[in-house]
Amino acid sequence: MNQGTIVVFRIQLLPPSETFIVAQAAAMRRFSPYFVGWRRMAGIELPEDKSWTVDGGGLSGKLRELRFRYVGPTRDQIARLRARVPRLVYAHFAPDGYAAMQLAEQLGVPLVTALHGFDVTMSDEAIGATRLGREYVQGRPILQKKGALFLTCSAYVRRRGLALGYPGERTIVHCIGVDVERFKPPTFRRREEIVLFVGRLVEKKGCGNLIEAMAEVQRRRPAAELVVIGGGPLRVDYEARAAALLVRCRFLGHQPTAVVKEWMARASVFCVPSVIAGSGDAEGFGIVFIEAQAMGLPVVSTRSGGIPEAVKDGETGLLVSEHDPRALAEAILQLMQDGELWQRFSLAGRIRVLDNFNLFKQTGRLEYVFEQLLAGREAVS
Repeated sequence: MNQGTIVVFRIQLLPPSETFIVAQAAAMRRFSPYFVGWRRMAGIELPEDKSWTVDGGGLSGKLRELRFRYVGPTRDQIARLRARVPRLVYAHFAPDGYAAMQLAEQLGVPLVTALHGFDVTMSDEAIGATRLGREYVQGRPILQKKGALFLTCSAYVRRRGLALGYPGERTIVHCIGVDVERFKPPTFRRREEIVLFVGRLVEKKGCGNLIEAMAEVQRRRPAAELVVIGGGPLRVDYEARAAALLVRCRFLGHQPTAVVKEWMARASVFCVPSVIAGSGDAEGFGIVFIEAQAMGLPVVSTRSGGIPEAVKDGETGLLVSEHDPRALAEAILQLMQDGELWQRFSLAGRIRVLDNFNLFKQTGRLEYVFEQLLAGREAVS
């Protein structure tokens, strides 16, 4: 039975790296997701009948966005959204939750905000480098007071959120999960000596350390190759570092999910050795680690942020200290050289994802949380 619309709010609809938001929305069975944002961006395409942005383009669109941002939605905009029978507003990331407060208030529905990592790990100074960030930092106590519920992708992110003042009684851990039918081990396929990196090329993801580690890996296993999927501001620097170290490496830029899956089916090791960036930004959890394990692909990473909750060290992968290319190389080599260990990790990773991170089970649990929230609110009113 459809229980109405969930307004999924993101300031920009929708960055290419945020496929997890679309996947979760698509897995909803008891509510109908409807995407709302300030503006569209080049990234994930959303159907026109299931999404709406304030800024429709041109100068008039920009003016509508500014009004929405600082004054609030117009009567016509609220009427447009009320026609879809919204039950709650579900914002992804804390600054977006702050930006969606007026919308939720005028719709008369509760606001749920998902905290994904950077929004509670980055320093206030770093977040405040943008105007929106400064507004969020200043208004964070209001969001913490008015928000009906806060979802964190890991216990690590919850701890960081509580330290910033998010209310413990309204802040819970909920991982989105992955589609285990879409991400599953390949059948009858020989794995190649490929180490696969998937992520934005930014400081937090630690690709530079992986490139240094691969120099040692390739010295001992010349056939090994590094494949890097993802774009970002550090790509040119990393390409130069790989060339200087004579590391055989392919930089493929951003790729769609189907291509990522293909490389996960070919690779022997998945490695994103995340670190805590100078801004404080840390890995909140890392859905991509779950995708790799769902594909039967063992992981090598670091004991950083929420990664130990995504990867079971010694059971589904190997975790080393941050900024340690030598230890990283040894872990990669161990998986490449020990077939029995590889098989054990491959099987255990798949089972762990099935048991704990199945997208449809996790989404069902989320919808139950939504139902309980709405039932409690309605009982009070």
